[in-house]
This record gives sequence, C-alpha cells and structure tokens, in this order.
Amino acid sequence: MDLKDIKNSNINLILEKNKVIILEFYTSWCPTCKMVAMSLEEFEENHPEVFVLQVNADEFKDIANIYKIRTAPTILFIYKSQIYETVQGFIGIDELEEIVSKIPL
Repeated sequence: MDLKDIKNSNINLILEKNKVIILEFYTSWCPTCKMVAMSLEEFEENHPEVFVLQVNADEFKDIANIYKIRTAPTILFIYKSQIYETVQGFIGIDELEEIVSKIPL
C-alpha cells in the first residue's frame, strides 16, 4: 500500500482505528524525510496490520501544531488515539519493528 497524505477532515477518524498507526510528519525539502519514507514503505509492505500515514508539516501546519511538531521528520506511534512513542530524525526498519512490538495491543 502506498503512503498517504491525510487531510484535516479525516485525521480523527483515522486515529480512532483499532490499528497501530505510524504517523510521520515530513517536509518536501528534507532529505532525511525521504530516507524515512523508504523505511516506512518497506515496513508497511511487511506489516499490513499497521497503518502508515504521512503528513506534510508545511502544508498541514494546523495538524503539526496539534502535535507540537517542530522537527522533520517526527514519527508518532499511535494506538487507539494514544501516542506510545515519538521519534525525531531517521528511523530504520529494525527500530520500527522494536517500537511497534512494545505497543500493548
């Protein structure tokens, strides 16, 4: 499944899903964000039970402000609308696996 950009109108519906959600805030000009996107794409291919979303922090400043995003990339790990972990900067497949495995389902 391709990574998706989300809109203000549906973020709450998405976050209420009964799935682990990885929410990445990125900017189009950030080279580290592009590397994280590749890790997330690979992770999502192997983990269909996890919902991966991307939010362009420049385009959707109101959503970024809700989560107090000041750095790109910032990755939030969410389950049932609760944030379990926040990572700023690069994250690879192994770290993604480790964090998701710690979330109590």
